[in-house]
Amino acid sequence: MKELFRKLTDMIFVNFIWILASFLGLLITTGAATTAMFRVTQQILKKSEPTNVLPLFFQSFKENFVISTLVWLALMAIGVPLFFMYHYALNNDLVFMIVLAIVGFYQLIIFAIYFFPVCATFKTKRASDLIKNVMLLSNTNLWTNFKVLGSLAFFILLVIFVHQSLILIAVGLYGVLVSFHLKKVFRPFLEQLGEIDEEEGYEN
Repeated sequence: MKELFRKLTDMIFVNFIWILASFLGLLITTGAATTAMFRVTQQILKKSEPTNVLPLFFQSFKENFVISTLVWLALMAIGVPLFFMYHYALNNDLVFMIVLAIVGFYQLIIFAIYFFPVCATFKTKRASDLIKNVMLLSNTNLWTNFKVLGSLAFFILLVIFVHQSLILIAVGLYGVLVSFHLKKVFRPFLEQLGEIDEEEGYEN
């Protein structure tokens, strides 16, 4: 019970830091904050080590700031036109364009869901290799995709339809859920790198 309470407290704490880091940066820093949040939630899931939330968050925030911010801004730059394209197609009954927009949204969202945890977990020297790896992972794990998309949907529904104040726990909860679902996907690569410790909670 004590361990569960500690993990819950860490989850709420990282949620608060994510909000602070995102909004103080006028949402430009949301990408770096999300990568850092995933670094912390991955640590929360481990069994054998305590989570030093604040130093771990800001270490990851600093290390991954440039690539996470650039990818976040690129996602926004692609997402906004897709949003307007979808509404234009919907208002004009352009079925092909509607389908194209939906497929584009799916690829954009699933890429975003995978990118920040991958960035938090693996050190990749070249941005092109990181993006290529994320594309491969996000398009070869269909069942996991359903689970992480469900976690995102749960987070959004929780905030919109229950109460907006739940954003104080929803982001941390989303991070824990997605980190949990991606453990099995990441495991073979972590084993190759020699970074798996059975006591840390990476078991299937």
